[in-house]
Amino acid sequence: MLKRKAYLQVLSVLSCFAVIFLHVNHCFWDFGYEDYWILANFIESIMYFAVPVFFMITGATLLNYRKRYSTKKYFQKRIHKVVIPYVIWSIIGILFMLAYRRIALEDISLKMIVDTFMNGNVVTVYWYFIPLFAVYLSIPVLSSIEENQQQNIFGYMIIISFMTVSLLPLVFKLIDIPYNGSLQFPVGMNHIIFVLIGYYVDHYELSKKQRMMIYVLGILGFLAHWLGTWYASYQIGEVSRLWKGYTNAPSVLYSSAIFVFFKYFPNKSIMNVLEKVSSYFKNVTFGTYLIHWYIIQMILTILPISQRQVIYRIIGPFVIMIICSMIIKTMQKIPMIKNSVPK
Repeated sequence: MLKRKAYLQVLSVLSCFAVIFLHVNHCFWDFGYEDYWILANFIESIMYFAVPVFFMITGATLLNYRKRYSTKKYFQKRIHKVVIPYVIWSIIGILFMLAYRRIALEDISLKMIVDTFMNGNVVTVYWYFIPLFAVYLSIPVLSSIEENQQQNIFGYMIIISFMTVSLLPLVFKLIDIPYNGSLQFPVGMNHIIFVLIGYYVDHYELSKKQRMMIYVLGILGFLAHWLGTWYASYQIGEVSRLWKGYTNAPSVLYSSAIFVFFKYFPNKSIMNVLEKVSSYFKNVTFGTYLIHWYIIQMILTILPISQRQVIYRIIGPFVIMIICSMIIKTMQKIPMIKNSVPK
C-alpha cells in the first residue's frame, strides 16, 4: 500500500485534469448522431470520476480534523481557503461576463448577485461549491462520532446511502415506477456518500477480495454509464440522464473503484513517476479549478476553434492545465492576490 499523501496528491491532480477534460468536452451536451458525440460520450464517461473523487479526498483529509485542530480553526481554514476565493472569483465572473457582453449592466441587481453566490449561475462550473459548503457544515457532526465506532457506523451509512440514494432510484426508473424519495437515507444524501467513502477507504484496509469486487463493480458502473447513455440517448434523440448523475449508482461504483485503485496502486515505480509529475501541480489544483473556465472562454473567443474538433478536446485540456498552473504559480507569489488562489 502506498503512503497516504502520495496517492491523494496524484488523485487530486488527476481529478483536476479530468474536470478540465469534462468542460472542454462540453459538446457532449449538444447531442448528435455524428461521430463527434460518440467520442464526447466516451470522454464524459471516462472522466466522470472527477467530482466524486474530489469529495472523497475531502473526506479522507478532513473527517479527522479534530486530531489536528479545533472546530473553530476548521471553519476558519475553510473560510480562508475556499469561501473567500469563491466570493472573489464569483465577482470576477460577473465582471468577466460584463466585459464579454454576455450580460448587461442593467442585469446586475441584488437578486442577481445573491443568485450568483447561491447557485453559481454566472460561472456555471462553480455549482460545485454549494454542495461542498454543505459538506463542510456536515463534517463537524460526522467527525464527532467516536473513532472506535466510525468504521461500523460509516460502513453502515455508506451501504444504506448507496442503496436508497444511488441504486434504488435507478432501478425504479428502469422499471418505470416512481421512486418515493422519502425513503432516501437523510444523512447520506447528495455528496456525503463520497465523503464517507473517501474516509473509509483511506483509513481502513480492504482485503484483496474486497478490492477485486470493487474493481469489477467499478468497471460495470463505467460500462453502464458509457454504453447506457449512448443507447438511451440514441433512442430519444437527446442526451439521456438515465445513467448520469454523480450520486447515481454507476458513478458511485466507478469513482469508488478509481479511488481504491490508486490507494492500492499495483506498481510503485509508476506511482513514483506519477507522484513526481503531480508534485508540480499539487499546489495549483484549486486555483486551476477557479480559473480554467475563464481560460476556456478566452480560447474559444480568440481562436477559430470548434468545440467539436477532436484536437481541441484531446490536446486542449493539457494546454489549459499548463497555462492555468503557470498563471496560478505566478499569482501565488504576489502578496496582494495570492489569497485568491490559495495552495
